[in-house]
Amino acid sequence: MKKFRTISIAFGASLFLGACAQAVTPTTAPTEVPPVVEEISTEAPMDVEVPHDVEEIPFVPRLVAGGIRRVEASSVGTDVRWILPGLRALDPAIFGTPDQPLGFEPGTGLPLEMRLVSEDGTAYTTTAGPTPFSDNFAPVEGSFNLSVVDVTLVDGPDSQDQIDFSATFTGPDGKEYALTLLKVIPKGPEHPFFGGVATNFIQHGATGIGTNLMPGAYTYMAFWGVAELSIDGEVVASNRIVHGMITGDPRDEEYRLGFDQDVDNSKVVFHLILPNTEVTPDGPQESPVPTGFILPNGVEQPFFHIMFENIQVQPAQVVSP
Repeated sequence: MKKFRTISIAFGASLFLGACAQAVTPTTAPTEVPPVVEEISTEAPMDVEVPHDVEEIPFVPRLVAGGIRRVEASSVGTDVRWILPGLRALDPAIFGTPDQPLGFEPGTGLPLEMRLVSEDGTAYTTTAGPTPFSDNFAPVEGSFNLSVVDVTLVDGPDSQDQIDFSATFTGPDGKEYALTLLKVIPKGPEHPFFGGVATNFIQHGATGIGTNLMPGAYTYMAFWGVAELSIDGEVVASNRIVHGMITGDPRDEEYRLGFDQDVDNSKVVFHLILPNTEVTPDGPQESPVPTGFILPNGVEQPFFHIMFENIQVQPAQVVSP
């Protein structure tokens, strides 16, 4: 069987170095002070009544400030999409230009040789090879159930974070897949995993958390773990890395994956990603996911990126440590 060479995404096969626009300082003072457009009020925009029965939750170093959080979510609709390999457009704010490249850090960045350049040589256009972050997809069926407990803020073997997760979905060819999480990964090899579960943070884009091929997104919940994968009732792997996250919607009406400014935070979606990485006694190793799905070119797709477009997030539960 042919070997399918995607751009490796391990735990985030591209990252950033941060796209900071250079400040331009005028050499002479402006002759006219621009008018004030609006005054900024220091008053609160509205009266907020604080309940008198608010519970005080003690602060404990290494644990999440504000109390342990339980987040539960599940799929509620039929709009489930299997992302197919394809090129990814490159955001100049994240990847820079050929003259001033950004976002090429080892392990989580996108190497320069994996980028295509415009005809005039002034800009990056797309990745040079297929990625799990394309605009190509196939409609499939599926569902998931998720319950996580975010206890520990920092990485380490003593993390108390918990994940209960399972998902089923079909492939474009009708195969039936089942995924069950076996254990939490409490420490990230290339960027923090926040003990295995993280809530209310920003990742991807220029954050250094996860691949920068995904736009930066406000993330309500994310987890990293090891899962068992079954195809048509047969276990084919029990050591696969799995990453799940609830974020704003990063795609437009044509299902094109946008840049940071394109993320729609008025709705949320669930991403389920199995990168081409497995857990071994020697640590994480690059290894194609045994998806069993053969692409039109005769190559087996080496990753899963499943999008659940209709989800329900239950009210969070916060408890004292």
